[in-house]
Amino acid sequence: MAEKTKDTLFIDMKYVILYRKLGYDEISQDVFRYDYADTSITIYSEEQRFVFGGESYGLINYKDFAILECIDRLLKKGYASKNIKLCFCGYDIAILYDNDEIYIGIFAEGWGKNYEKLLDTYRKTSENTECLYTSQLSGGLVDFKSEIHTDNAVYTMGVFGKRAARYNANFSNPTSDVEYPSDFIVKNGELQKYIGSDAVVAIPNGIIRIGTGAFWNNLILNEVVIPDTVTCICGDAFVYCENLKRVNIPEGVSEMGDDPFAGCLNIEINNKSPFFVCDDGVLFDQSKKTLIHYTASKKDDYYTIPETVTWIGKHSFYKCKNLKCVRITKNVKFMGNNAFSDCRDIHLENESECFQYVEGVLYDKNATTCMHYSMGSGVKVVKLLDSVRTIGRNCFWNCDMIEKIIIPKSVRQIGYNPFANCKNIVLENHSPYYAVVDGILYDANVTEMVYCPPTAARNKTVVVPSTVVNIGRSAFTGCGTLNNIVLPDGLKFISRSSFSGCTALKEISIPSSVEEIADWCFNGCTSLARVYLPKHIKILPNMFKGCNAEIIRI
Repeated sequence: MAEKTKDTLFIDMKYVILYRKLGYDEISQDVFRYDYADTSITIYSEEQRFVFGGESYGLINYKDFAILECIDRLLKKGYASKNIKLCFCGYDIAILYDNDEIYIGIFAEGWGKNYEKLLDTYRKTSENTECLYTSQLSGGLVDFKSEIHTDNAVYTMGVFGKRAARYNANFSNPTSDVEYPSDFIVKNGELQKYIGSDAVVAIPNGIIRIGTGAFWNNLILNEVVIPDTVTCICGDAFVYCENLKRVNIPEGVSEMGDDPFAGCLNIEINNKSPFFVCDDGVLFDQSKKTLIHYTASKKDDYYTIPETVTWIGKHSFYKCKNLKCVRITKNVKFMGNNAFSDCRDIHLENESECFQYVEGVLYDKNATTCMHYSMGSGVKVVKLLDSVRTIGRNCFWNCDMIEKIIIPKSVRQIGYNPFANCKNIVLENHSPYYAVVDGILYDANVTEMVYCPPTAARNKTVVVPSTVVNIGRSAFTGCGTLNNIVLPDGLKFISRSSFSGCTALKEISIPSSVEEIADWCFNGCTSLARVYLPKHIKILPNMFKGCNAEIIRI
């Protein structure tokens, strides 16, 4: 997919969360620091750089973030800062012995296609042991991949793993997965996807990790039994499993991503792990510093965040229908991606110096990021503060009571369509980084469509401008008024969930110029009868979920 504008990538809320997940503190506006055993790293996010070992390095693209995360991992494993060199002998990172000889040279790259290209094009020409490395923040956990090349073999385990000792060349490859039942897609001990149709699922013994979205939107699921071999439950593992009633957290689970149970409306969690606490339907980490999940069916209409909590997790209060008010106590420092999404009647009481709550909108302490709109606030015309630079992803999700949102000139970045399912809104834009054309929000150059409100599509054909090369993520999500659309010949990308929930759309023709269509694109397009699809476009598993369209290859 097309990258975000590079001069705004660094303020993407995802990367602020990455800094927080790595343990960095914001010591002043846009400046983050972590103190390691023998050094510190300071991130100057506004200046798109970080300082390590007295030298300044760029934070501009995805590779740069992978390098930063790799250094963090090495320092936390106990490598001395003097033995970690950046841009050394042709490597992005080099780990040195105390005699300054190279232990391992590391080439880093961004996650996904860039890393795959690195794997494909890499050729070992040095006598040094070399490593190809990438990482990403996914579902609240920092995942990494590495490929270690010695003179004789290639390995995927060693150097960075939890059990890998410093300067230990005992590299290895994972043992082959045992043969699991066909309903379970497993790779290297991770349950990547459950594709069965049982209401009660016993995850097989031997699986050590339940992957991000492994049971995503499984409406059949009623009970899950997790085996004692599992040590990690990734973020969103059971997201939108609305009928899941019972799940256990075994004693050995020590890691958990962003609310794995968001959207499990009536779930009962049986926790046996000492690394977590489940208190009256609210799940925390061991220290109760992180609030992970609040059970949606709890009957309380008022909740006070415990004063131990410093972090409110992503979507942790999702769809809490009974809550009318949540009190954010003084020690809360950060909040993940719209923690209170789809809470229809909620408003907040804020006592934390790390936030501002103004006319139903929650901002960070400097009011540079819009984080949440309270649907119970009664505010129908939302005028964002003039200091706002970032409108965070999902912060207006499903807010169909809003009539108008005024985007100030200070806004430089809008996360993945934060206005999805805002059925009645009109957007008024003053930002030079964006443009509203015929009621539809684009980037300033009209090369990416950000959002088409239902009010802009009603009773007419939407003709996408010829300059547009990318239909942004969830750009038409919930646009139930969209009957007909004409896509331009120069279009290249159609992003994830772009037309999800467009229930009135009956037909669409995809231009041959399109290079990629992401998954969930036509999810829930119940009236879609025909899709004219170029032969080179790969159909992904959930691209047409809940949609019975005839696919006509052209």
